Amino acid sequence: MKKLLIASTALVMVAGAAAAEVKLSGDARMGAVYDSEDWNFSSRARVQFTLSGTTDSGLEFGAKFRTSDIRNAEDPRNGNRGTVFLSGAFGKITMGDIASASEELFGDLADVGYLGDDQGTAKFGGTNAIPYLTLDNETTSGLMYTYSAGAFSVAAAMTDGHGYGSVAAGTFEADTQSYSVAAAYTFGNYTVGLGHEILDRDGAGLDMSQTELAGMAKFGNTDVKGYYAIGGDENPVDDAIGLSVASAFGATTVKGYVQKVDFVAAGVDSVTWYGLGADYDLGGGAILAAGIQDDDVDGSDPVANMGVKFKF
Repeated sequence: MKKLLIASTALVMVAGAAAAEVKLSGDARMGAVYDSEDWNFSSRARVQFTLSGTTDSGLEFGAKFRTSDIRNAEDPRNGNRGTVFLSGAFGKITMGDIASASEELFGDLADVGYLGDDQGTAKFGGTNAIPYLTLDNETTSGLMYTYSAGAFSVAAAMTDGHGYGSVAAGTFEADTQSYSVAAAYTFGNYTVGLGHEILDRDGAGLDMSQTELAGMAKFGNTDVKGYYAIGGDENPVDDAIGLSVASAFGATTVKGYVQKVDFVAAGVDSVTWYGLGADYDLGGGAILAAGIQDDDVDGSDPVANMGVKFKF
């Protein structure tokens, strides 16, 4: 009887594990950062919880958040950090700290250095991140829908209009709502996509829009990505363009990007910024990375970083 109970308990645990699962993973980094004046040490470690499950009818659901997301009033309990999803044959519905539809399908340009987009250029603050109009590094709870059928992918995202931005970062705006839609088509090693974003800032009396055209290609061990964006309504960005290339040579990957933004306001110059870096895969989830970035703003000097990043 005792052996039967133990066996029954084990079967129940295995069956439960197949239906619902909680995984722990993480990332960390350590190195040195040059801010155009001094070198400083910089390190970080994060743990990520990934929750997943499947209903009796085959619907998949789950959630994802990091321990570093639990802070102030903006954390997974309020939908401002982390994401929750439900997916099936109808597509995937995600709520929480989502990206715009355009960013979801196109992503950003190749990052350089071990800090990625956590270090910007000295004057403009430019990184490899494409300057999307909505939900770009904002702490706002939103709703996203994605669907893929063969070579086609579509996405749509929006916020609920009760507030937009981060209270902690000082970017919160009441009576502001964002909308975005995007579509992409993949043929062979090539992908083209088109996206449109709207930021309805009723509280500030401003309406902004932006349209992005993106293209991605793979040539052997080389990945190329480019985009063109044009602003509309009261968007301060007139247009923007960017290109990145990443090529792998064995364990070494060399990466670079360049972006340029033209602004609408009279007397405001366009800004061009760029970055170059290299990664060396040490194996086991460890990568040695270094990068340098700069912009053409008067008085700006290069910034750089080098260190090791880890995946667990």
